[in-house]
Amino acid sequence: MNDAKQPSVFTPRRIIKTSVSALVLSALGVVAPVIAQSEEGLDELLEEIVVRGQRASIQSAQTLKRDADTIVDSIVADDIGKLPDRSVTETLQRVPGVTIDHFMSLGDPEHFSAEGSGVAVRGLTQVRSELNGRDSFSANGGRSLSFEDVPAELMAGVDVYKNPSADMIEGGLGGTVNLRTRMPFDSDGQVVSGSVSANYGDFIKETDPSYSALYSNRWNTDAGEFGFLVDVAFSEISTRTDGIFNRPFFPRDDIAGMEGTTVQVPRGADWRSMEFNRERLGTYAAFQWRPNDEMEFYLQGFRSSYDMRWDEDAIFVQNDAYATQPAAGTSFNIDANGVFQSGSLSQEAGIPFGADIRVSNRESITTDFSGGFKWTPSDSLEFSTDVQYTKATTESLDATIATGIDLPYIDIDLTDERPQIKANSEYLADPTNYYWAFTMPFIEDNEGDQFAWRGDVKYHFSDDGFLRFAKTGLRYTDRQATNINSGYHWQGVFQPWMAWWKLPGGEPMPSVDDPSQMSLNEFENFFRGDAQLPGNVYAPSSELVEGYPESFDQLHADASAYYLCCDDYVPADITDPSRLNEQEEQTYAAYLTLGFGIDDLALPIDGNIGVRVVRTENVASGMLRYPETIVLGADGVTESQPWYQESEDISAENSYTNVLPSLNLRVTLSDELFLRFAASKAISRASFGQMQAYQSLSADKPEGVPDGEFVPADDFVLTSSSSSNPLLEPMEATQFDVSLEWYFNDAGGMVHVNAFTKQIDGFIRNETILEQHGGWDYTVTRPVNTGTADISGLELGWSQFFDSLPEPFDGLGLQANYTYIDSSTDVPENAGSNPVDTDGSSYGKMPFEGLSENSFNIVGMYEKGPISMRLAYNWRSEFLMSVGPNGFNGTDRDITWRLPVYNDDYGQLDGSIFYDLTDNVSLGLELNNILNSETRTIMKQNAAGDHYASYFVNDTRYALTLRATF
Repeated sequence: MNDAKQPSVFTPRRIIKTSVSALVLSALGVVAPVIAQSEEGLDELLEEIVVRGQRASIQSAQTLKRDADTIVDSIVADDIGKLPDRSVTETLQRVPGVTIDHFMSLGDPEHFSAEGSGVAVRGLTQVRSELNGRDSFSANGGRSLSFEDVPAELMAGVDVYKNPSADMIEGGLGGTVNLRTRMPFDSDGQVVSGSVSANYGDFIKETDPSYSALYSNRWNTDAGEFGFLVDVAFSEISTRTDGIFNRPFFPRDDIAGMEGTTVQVPRGADWRSMEFNRERLGTYAAFQWRPNDEMEFYLQGFRSSYDMRWDEDAIFVQNDAYATQPAAGTSFNIDANGVFQSGSLSQEAGIPFGADIRVSNRESITTDFSGGFKWTPSDSLEFSTDVQYTKATTESLDATIATGIDLPYIDIDLTDERPQIKANSEYLADPTNYYWAFTMPFIEDNEGDQFAWRGDVKYHFSDDGFLRFAKTGLRYTDRQATNINSGYHWQGVFQPWMAWWKLPGGEPMPSVDDPSQMSLNEFENFFRGDAQLPGNVYAPSSELVEGYPESFDQLHADASAYYLCCDDYVPADITDPSRLNEQEEQTYAAYLTLGFGIDDLALPIDGNIGVRVVRTENVASGMLRYPETIVLGADGVTESQPWYQESEDISAENSYTNVLPSLNLRVTLSDELFLRFAASKAISRASFGQMQAYQSLSADKPEGVPDGEFVPADDFVLTSSSSSNPLLEPMEATQFDVSLEWYFNDAGGMVHVNAFTKQIDGFIRNETILEQHGGWDYTVTRPVNTGTADISGLELGWSQFFDSLPEPFDGLGLQANYTYIDSSTDVPENAGSNPVDTDGSSYGKMPFEGLSENSFNIVGMYEKGPISMRLAYNWRSEFLMSVGPNGFNGTDRDITWRLPVYNDDYGQLDGSIFYDLTDNVSLGLELNNILNSETRTIMKQNAAGDHYASYFVNDTRYALTLRATF
């Protein structure tokens, strides 16, 4: 990788667009809780089942659940190339205990994602991702695959393992998500399948194409049986999202007319609109050769390319929260608790706002090649080996330029369904009132690859003795990760706080001298017309933003002509060694699993017990930087810098061994009723982004010391703040499951209830401690393994077709599941990530991030004759997104505050209807977000109370799809 390379993400798409529409998988899927003995056992069972239609999928899932002994929930495609929803992420939300969110990341509640993201299993985002039982990952600084990067059209099924057995690869606290592709021998002979679809978003008013095609066949020859399969899927989706934001409240005792009374007043309010487009191309090929009944060879190749761009127009408040007052001749409307309800905010010299154009583009590619050999020399002995090479890359450029404007006032009314905002529209529409405010590029260039090998031996003892089988194996991986990013490189052009030292005093900000470099955003049809706010905002033109880096450099060069001093513009630079994160990691694992059973008891039992031992060795390369040169004192009084040293290279080595026992037990209460118990220990390693070996030390004069005043070196404040720690160890979970399952008919009728608990140790949180470097003590804040978390919950599931109803209602079916989760975290008080309110007050114990207490799915189905219909509603209760994310943290009046931000309750209705034109061809309509659901976030404050922080609306999506299978 070339460290100096800066991705060009404004070039034309690398993925070729086509006017042919695309396959969109069925909007709601067949979700079936499945218990599977192991991935190998699941594959063996699937080969024996011909899956056709919703009923067949549910029945096969029921068989798998009843006959195996490792807890896993599955979604099974009801035909070749068909899986529910538009992405694997959206598919997973149908599984009991699995939730997704609709944001770019949990730590960014300001940027909504129309397609689901952020998969959590039982409230934990530490989820291991697999492709056909092997490692799969994206090059994003983490360890897992971004499921939205993978075409759902390539999948034959998705399995979510809840409590593993020892032969499963370690790495998931919440669980393991395994994406299964088809193999040629899954079908009896030749299969040709294809689909085209047109996807329409009613808010952005754009139609995008998608398509998929699959060919599979097998042949008997003198050299044995051969099989070949190739699958290609392309899809594109465009959406629009509008957002309104209410900013944090601050305690004020200086409000005109209310002096001496503490009232809670918001910093302000703002709004933005974003258009999103993504293109996803997936290709997959598989080859199988079975020379005789004892041997099988196979090869698989998989490539997924994800190309995403979003364009944001925003206007946002960036004022001093303590500088606002009621506009002349007005007063604030305050409720009985002293909290602002409505009023006109004003400020001397105007309230500073920024208006930006932000263009974010990312291309991620994951390529996977694997092959293996299976040998069964006898009915009791099996050997298998498997090798894999995976490579992932990500290149992105997130570029922002903002204008600034100082509004005379802004009216905010919080008493309605959503904030009503007014400002001086004529002032906003005058381009001479705007100045260049700031630039902010973010550059990322990541690459990761891994070689993996595993070998397994299984010996079958008997079908009726106590010891049924023994399975043992070894696994080795060698992974390298190189992650480079510039950080969000914010650089001011003209800012109000520059006026007193960098710009001529008393003069206004220099106006934009070339209005053609701006564009007028009228925010047409904002919130579908359901929100009141001013339009006609001037922001930088998209061409200016797309001109990075030349246009950014030129803006700062032009601005420097106005400066009295200190032209300190520094372009973003990913060649800086501090931006490089290089890591190498090897793992060595061995396991032993014993299968057992006792059939002659009144209540027969069977299951497996095992242990997995894994050794991890990690080396991270980086740098330790000492404070830069600082002149101490004035008027000829100087002092040397005893803390200063040249930068030091760091090579941090970290190794640890984990012993992971597991037990899976099944008790047969009757032919229809089963009781299961599972216990295991699991780990989740820290992400590569958290384990970067880099630290920058700083030396600052005490706050309030005037420039030019001599300060002894001993009085300097020596600190360091790092978002990484190469010595982090994995989080560990001790987990238990108890499940009761009732299969009341063979046509897919089943009910299950599952109780679970997890105790998590080694929770990763920031901690502030003293460290010595070069003989000096520094106050250092960095992530460490500290604190614990407890998670427990209950999952309920029901599935049934109502065949006993009179025609035509005998085609009706219903699937429903509900999940309850309770959580708490115990983090030391000195953790730098604990929430603090704007008045300095603290919070009690916080729930686990990303975890909803309640969630449920209801899927209504109808399948009879040529008609297949589904209507599904997915809902989850509020959950903690993040503590102190962007826009909800800061330092005011010597208080460093970090507010907790929650996602409010959210439900979404989706549906589909398909009609079989012939035995081989079907036509269907699929709908997502039928009810036009609104997403809201909540900022929780002690004195001001809970308030909605943001409101988002996005498209209802329609897809007209034609499918054919021969």
